[in-house]
Amino acid sequence: MSNQIAVFIDFENVALWAEQEFLDFELTPLMEYLQSRGPVVLKRCYGDWSRFSRYREELMNNAIDLIQIYSVRAGKNRADIRMALDAIETAITRSQIQTFAIISGDSDFGPLVTKLREYGRYTLGIGPRDVTHPLLAKACDEFVYLESLLGEGHGLDDLQEPTPPDSEGARTLLSKALRIHAQRGELPILAAKLKKTMLLMDSAFNETNFGFAQFRNWLEDNSDLLQLYSKDMQVYVAPKGYVLHGNQDGLQLWAPAHFSDLDASSDPGTGDYPLGRPPARVQYKQILNRLKMTGIDFSTRRDVLRDIYRELAANPGERTTDELLEALCNRYETQGLIRSKTMLRQIWQMGFRQRAFDYHGEVASVHVPVWLAEDISSEATFVQRAESGFVYAVINAGLEIDAPELAAILINDREHTDYVESLLADLKERSLIIEQEPGRYVLPGVAAVPFNDEPALAPVIYDIQNVQMPDNLPRTPERARAMAKTAMLQRSQDFAASARSYLYACRVQWDAVETEEPTATLEDLRWYMASYASVKAGELSQIHRDYAHSRPYYLAFFYLVQEDDPLWSRMRGLINPMLSYYWVNAWRELGMTAGNPSLNGTTPAEIAVRAATHEDQDLCRLWFAMTTNLAEVNPGLVRRIANQIRLNRTEGPQYAQVADELEQMLME
Repeated sequence: MSNQIAVFIDFENVALWAEQEFLDFELTPLMEYLQSRGPVVLKRCYGDWSRFSRYREELMNNAIDLIQIYSVRAGKNRADIRMALDAIETAITRSQIQTFAIISGDSDFGPLVTKLREYGRYTLGIGPRDVTHPLLAKACDEFVYLESLLGEGHGLDDLQEPTPPDSEGARTLLSKALRIHAQRGELPILAAKLKKTMLLMDSAFNETNFGFAQFRNWLEDNSDLLQLYSKDMQVYVAPKGYVLHGNQDGLQLWAPAHFSDLDASSDPGTGDYPLGRPPARVQYKQILNRLKMTGIDFSTRRDVLRDIYRELAANPGERTTDELLEALCNRYETQGLIRSKTMLRQIWQMGFRQRAFDYHGEVASVHVPVWLAEDISSEATFVQRAESGFVYAVINAGLEIDAPELAAILINDREHTDYVESLLADLKERSLIIEQEPGRYVLPGVAAVPFNDEPALAPVIYDIQNVQMPDNLPRTPERARAMAKTAMLQRSQDFAASARSYLYACRVQWDAVETEEPTATLEDLRWYMASYASVKAGELSQIHRDYAHSRPYYLAFFYLVQEDDPLWSRMRGLINPMLSYYWVNAWRELGMTAGNPSLNGTTPAEIAVRAATHEDQDLCRLWFAMTTNLAEVNPGLVRRIANQIRLNRTEGPQYAQVADELEQMLME
């Protein structure tokens, strides 16, 4: 069989990166991508499985061979050596395997990739954007960033466009490739062939790195450089201003308006909407994307929800979440159903977000026994409770309720609007929403902004309400978004200017939400507020050295950016540095030196262990108090740090001790 693929995964490299970046590293999306490239006939993963035991089941479910490499510090490079030897042996002994996928960010694999190419093999590199060395990416025939395959994008927020060097570099690459085909007389060029040329010129190019699902979408976004043509259901590309010749009959200019309906329905967020706000169905699909529910069809979702209910009703408290989902995954596999554990976990989250489960006093976790919530009386009630979460997310985003469109998305039936009404009634009964006027729903609160009185947000709200706005500043949501983009560009150069721009954006958006401007959403307001809190904390601590007054802004950021909230994935790239500086500031507040975490690469888990075990008791007490405050506003983040510390237990016994202390803090 042609195009067979061999996969080699440096698991410690990518798994530790994922843990430190607060990502859930899922093997299934990665393997699905590789399988879409061709038959994967060899899959090997290298790591110390005593440290990464929680990943073993998913790895084995994907039929990946686990190669044990023990964590002996003196032999830290043995995994690299073993993986390189196995790859070269495979290239020599199995001539039918033509594609080698090397999954790592370690530049040490550059020589391996070069040698595989000398053997005539096609090399596909996959690794994290932030830790992959450019030498490794350039050595491959093609390189894809792991964040793109996991659906995590660039990591800060949706305002963050590709960094200028990346974006402009890709546009320059596009122009050069078109120039090459022009010199060959091959214009218009088939889009697939153009991409192949671009990959030969730069293996690190991939449209997914810029947030586009398809190469066509990326080309459309760069329409100022090119024009598209269609013929026989295929897309062709030529430079801007190109004129068709007489022997190119059948090619038709691809007008954006001609495909606007297609874009709006198939790829939410890429359509061009003249009124500035996409239709309800597109906005709802964007919510689904953020909840990671895209691609799960109605019947599968319902089947899994019913099975979860039946298992918990029959065996209450006998299994943890992990054990229950693993049992379901095995059952589906024996039935010949393709339902990954990743998919099951996403469906489980629907019920978790709506408090459909009970942990009997334990901190909610996939590792503790689980029961059904006391008010779940039937299978229908459980399913309804879980699916009401989507309607809640729509209202939380400040969007209007379009019952037919919601019914079409939830149950594939636009006419069944009474089901949507029942979900709204359930949310109202549980006091999660209120009906402001007939058909108009908002979250509970004394104002249009439901978190107006939240203590954790008090400093940010005070600043918003007391900022002096320029007289000539337009007060529209579009202007707020433009100011937020400006602030994003300023944040690396001038904290004060960035904070001011974000604060203006917050105030404009706040006013727009209160006056019910059609395009103003609470979700965007929370987004601007979290961005402002992050920059203001940086200004106070890094510029003014006012560490005590910076703490409330750090905590406001962590209160807004919670796991399972859309802001988590939007702003994930800020979580690590924010947490590192939050804790490092404990040293600085006491006049001590802790170093710069952004320069020395120290992770939050390492900082936590250093602080908790420091010989200076004043530092230990201050760190403990700060961490207690953090646990009150964002317990999930503290729990993740405890898990990271446990992964590093081979560094010394103090690591396990600190992890236990953090877990105990969450219990109190």
